[in-house]
Amino acid sequence: MRLAALWLHLLGIVVWLGGLVYQSHVLLPLARVGDARAFVEGARRARPLAWAALLSVGLTGAYNVTQLGPLDRVMESGAALLLAGKLILVLVAVAIAGQRDFAQVPRLRRALLAGEAPGPALAAIAWLDRAVLLLAVVIVYLGLRISRA
Repeated sequence: MRLAALWLHLLGIVVWLGGLVYQSHVLLPLARVGDARAFVEGARRARPLAWAALLSVGLTGAYNVTQLGPLDRVMESGAALLLAGKLILVLVAVAIAGQRDFAQVPRLRRALLAGEAPGPALAAIAWLDRAVLLLAVVIVYLGLRISRA
C-alpha cells in the first residue's frame, strides 16, 4: 500500500505540473503571438484533470505523512519542520493555481469574447505560472529532504 500511495503521489505531481509546464511553455507563448482562444480552450479542458491530480497529491500526501514513523522520531529528525514548510508552500501554490484557473483564465476568456486585448490577462497568467513552478521546485526539494530525514 505504501508503494502504491507513493506512486500515485508522484503521478499526481507529474500530471499537475506537467500540464502546467505545457500550458505555460507551449500554449501561452503561442497565445501571445497568435489567437489566445487555443490557450483558453486548453486550460479549460485541462482544469478537471489538473485539479483531480492535485486532489490525489493531497490525499496520498496525507497518507504518506502517516507513514513517517513515530512522532518523537519525526520531531528529532527535523522532518516535522520540513513537513510544515512544505505544507505551507503547497497551500500557497494551490491558492495561486486557483487564482490562475478560476479568476485569470475566465478573465482572459471574457476579454476575448468582448474583443478586448488579451495581453493583461496573459501576463497575469504567466506570472502566476512562474510562481507555481518556482514553488513546485522548492516543494519537491523539501519532499526529498523529508524522505531522507
